[in-house]
Amino acid sequence: MQNIPEDVYEAAQLDGMNKWQRFIYITLPLLKPTSVFIFITTLISAFKLLVQPMVMTQGGPVNSTMTVVYYIYQTGFTDRMVGYASSIALLFGTIIGLVTLAQRKMVKEDEDH
Repeated sequence: MQNIPEDVYEAAQLDGMNKWQRFIYITLPLLKPTSVFIFITTLISAFKLLVQPMVMTQGGPVNSTMTVVYYIYQTGFTDRMVGYASSIALLFGTIIGLVTLAQRKMVKEDEDH
């Protein structure tokens, strides 16, 4: 929020916008690239979570804390179904790639405007 120029807020105030309108029409649109980046990196970090569920709950009661990466690990090493684990990992990598491409497209659209 520190990178948003104060002049924009002053101009909006002179045009008669209240604080709520300035937040909706100025602050949120100017923070969209940063917000999208933080959302995607947090999502990817959540997807790659492995150690905490493995150490603390081993997937939890009725697999409630089972993550995709832990499932791949368990399928490949514990259940010894390496081919199945590899196909899950490939699909997972593809999904992460598509999410990343969507994020890049959203940020690029904001830079074009």
